[in-house]
Amino acid sequence: MAYTPFFIEAVIWFFPIIFMFHVLEEIITLDSFMAKFKNNVPRSFLAKFAFKVKKMLGTKSTQFSISVAWILLIITFITFKTAFHLPMGGNFLLFIAVLNIFFLQAFSHIGQTFILRVYTPGVITAFIIVIPYSLLTYSCLFELGLIDGHLLFKSIPFSMVMVPIFLIGNLLGQRFNR
Repeated sequence: MAYTPFFIEAVIWFFPIIFMFHVLEEIITLDSFMAKFKNNVPRSFLAKFAFKVKKMLGTKSTQFSISVAWILLIITFITFKTAFHLPMGGNFLLFIAVLNIFFLQAFSHIGQTFILRVYTPGVITAFIIVIPYSLLTYSCLFELGLIDGHLLFKSIPFSMVMVPIFLIGNLLGQRFNR
């Protein structure tokens, strides 16, 4: 399929929207999920670990929402910068770095669901929105020659640096949700 510049620009701009749909599922279901398992954590080591990670990332939807707002600001800024520079050949390094995180975290939802053997917040949109969107975006960017394997490899350290930057949102959530 031949992708047009308008199509790829639309795909780029969909990133913050797709992100919001995904986290909306998490925000809506987080409180009931945490209440259900508050005193009834499955016994396996992996299940305890998965639940501990969920707690670390925010046990209340309000705390999680503050973290999401922080991440959304960063994603929107990077998306704007990427779309703005698209007519000039684009600079996709930060966009790909953040997309890598988004794509890989979808598999954490699937893993948590597998480990806990129950629905976990975010797993539905991870399957039906995040993974397909990410694969489409990677495909479009590769096909148009806007990214290549070298850039994808080069983005990995930037992805690793972005994770602690995103986690600052969790600290903000804890600080402002007292």
